Amino acid sequence: MKTNIEILAERARRLAVNANDTDDQSGKTYNVVEFLLTPERYSIDCQYIKEVLLLKELTPIPGAPAFVAGLTNVRGKIISIVDLKIFLGLVTKGITDLNKTIILSYEGMEFGIITDAILGTKIIRETSISAAPDTLQGKGATYVRGITPDGMIMLDGERLLSEKSLIVNQKQKI
Repeated sequence: MKTNIEILAERARRLAVNANDTDDQSGKTYNVVEFLLTPERYSIDCQYIKEVLLLKELTPIPGAPAFVAGLTNVRGKIISIVDLKIFLGLVTKGITDLNKTIILSYEGMEFGIITDAILGTKIIRETSISAAPDTLQGKGATYVRGITPDGMIMLDGERLLSEKSLIVNQKQKI
């Protein structure tokens, strides 16, 4: 039979174990694509990503909001391309041939976002995501799900794809 001291020591050891140090695979995880919007690292959940491709041709749209970079043809389908740097209020340095496009899709909404580079994929535990800091303000803060311990900003794909101001071809009723 264990003594009270042994029981308390065992409880203390169990409570002292860091959740990140265990092999416990329970809890929600996100499979994300990590990308660069210089100088920050961002990610978005793969469930909202249709494909990733090079930004080859971009046709500007006269009179469109500044964050709409233009249109591109993806295998016969015309997709609008959004410059997230402008949309989120970040500093932009223009678009080059090295930019990549992530095509996002959710419940009938589909558009591409311009990134500076694709850094890879990661699996992120929901428990490791911290709330966005108070220093993150403005329009961009609305679309941030949280920040990982290594400083990567995770965007809320559903909120981004549900944003009405991103609908470029909305028809007005007369």
